[in-house]
Amino acid sequence: MDRPEAYPITYGVLGLLAYWGPLSGYDLKRLFDQVLSAMWSAAHSQIYNELKRMKELGWVEMEREEQESRPDRKVYSITRAGREALTNWQQQPPAVLQLRDELLLKITFGSFAPPSAIAETLRTGIAIHEQRLFQYRKNTQYIPVPDQPRQTSGRPNPYAQETNNEEDIYFRLISRFAFDFEQTYLKWLYEALEIVEKGGINPSEAQDPL
Repeated sequence: MDRPEAYPITYGVLGLLAYWGPLSGYDLKRLFDQVLSAMWSAAHSQIYNELKRMKELGWVEMEREEQESRPDRKVYSITRAGREALTNWQQQPPAVLQLRDELLLKITFGSFAPPSAIAETLRTGIAIHEQRLFQYRKNTQYIPVPDQPRQTSGRPNPYAQETNNEEDIYFRLISRFAFDFEQTYLKWLYEALEIVEKGGINPSEAQDPL
């Protein structure tokens, strides 16, 4: 039987459920923003669509929690079939990275715009990536640790302050990658801006990246 159609976001949801235990769609969105933002973003609608589809596949199950002053809370947990799907996915080769960056595309065809416009694009990119680097540093507080504290309901609490310093090594590796990537990108942006503002660079002054 062919593997059910699934996407990286599918396994992102499964992975969060496998690591943190039962979570609501709101919890999952928070964790995507705080833990997975360096490699994968997701809108609320995408998460809920995946939960619905995975429920049909038997990869997750849903329970309703009654709340006194609010609508019932839908809480999802990963099933045995979901864990098997997550394990099978880990054993498949990843798709090759394809970088899609509009800023880089604009710079590629920079000769069709005035230098002032290109410089402004680079300044905008610097502001965006400095903010992103700041956010990644802020998100390090959400790197999970073993024996995550649980709420009174018995479910793991993804927002609890944890004193244990034994952070998950794989989440830490991704956090480090996010820092290094943003710092490298910012270094290039500042160098590119300097070149554009100086009106170009003498080929003899350029460093061979190889």
